[in-house]
Amino acid sequence: MKTRALRGRTRASGRARAAEADAGFSMVELVVAMMVLGVMTMVVVGLVLQTQAMSVSNRSRVAAANLAARELDIVREEFTRDKNAPAGVADQGTVANPHQLTGQVQGQPLTVDGTAYTVRRSSAWNLVGSGSSPCEGGALVNYPTLRVEVEVTWAGMGSVTPVVSEAVLAPKKDDKVAGAHGYVAVKVTNSKGLANPGRSVVVSSATESKTGTTDASGCAVVQVNPAASGTPYTVRLVSAGYVDVSGVAEPVKSAGLVERGKLNNNTTFAYDTATTLRIRFVDSAGHLVADSAVAGQPYTLVASEYAGSSGSTLLVADAATVELTGLWPTQYGAYFGTTPPADGYATVTPGGPGVPTIDVVVP
Repeated sequence: MKTRALRGRTRASGRARAAEADAGFSMVELVVAMMVLGVMTMVVVGLVLQTQAMSVSNRSRVAAANLAARELDIVREEFTRDKNAPAGVADQGTVANPHQLTGQVQGQPLTVDGTAYTVRRSSAWNLVGSGSSPCEGGALVNYPTLRVEVEVTWAGMGSVTPVVSEAVLAPKKDDKVAGAHGYVAVKVTNSKGLANPGRSVVVSSATESKTGTTDASGCAVVQVNPAASGTPYTVRLVSAGYVDVSGVAEPVKSAGLVERGKLNNNTTFAYDTATTLRIRFVDSAGHLVADSAVAGQPYTLVASEYAGSSGSTLLVADAATVELTGLWPTQYGAYFGTTPPADGYATVTPGGPGVPTIDVVVP
């Protein structure tokens, strides 16, 4: 009897274990499994999307490289057409989309496989002379070469760098490109005194206006057409979002008299991205005062780098918080009124995260 009972209990225990095994996952196990599956799915989808984005970006870069190579090929053909062609190509300066694709609108972005590409071409004579760049060379122009740079950008490129291609074209000896033309070399540096490439330069006289772009050395060379006796020219910088040390967005300087066959390289600019400065008027405890407490009252802004005889500028407050825009990127200080406090005043240097801010204590 005991043996049969034991066997019965054993069979019952086995059936219980089998029933438990057939019961499947518990709720906790099911939730964990779904979470693991979800994470794996997100990783896989992310990899797929990243791969697709890289594939699209690579296709766009290949198309951009082809457009850049096409533009250089066209320019080479134009450059060698006749003895006047080299000067004609240089005369164009900086142009956008100069050679459209078949069936597309002249001057508009070039469309390839539904993507719009902008082809920007800059041409400038390489007149090195005795220096390391045209802005440092001599005054006589004997046999220059033409540097052509093509930059291609496209819609939706994001943080991808543009495609840039360059070529140096040498005219034939009998083209005499220097004979009837003059050249203006413009040097542009930033607030740290370093070369400022990519800045737009406009050289003008009473009868013409030519454009150029500064190269890696911060130098732009613009070919002009002066009279036989020479012509006075002016130089203007026109890069959006930039200012000179006086806070002027489009500073103008005289290049002086430009003569045929000569290089004028006495024009230099300090030019950099404009900065914004916030002024907060506070009490001695550092709390913002009411607008009415400072409205119409004078305060002084002091720049460590400036043009003219003083870096101090007298301004009038219109609220407890003021934002000043279009400023040269240098160290600034500010104080209430017209007389500097005996114990000094707060200063700030642009360059960190956020808008640089000065708390000005209101007596």
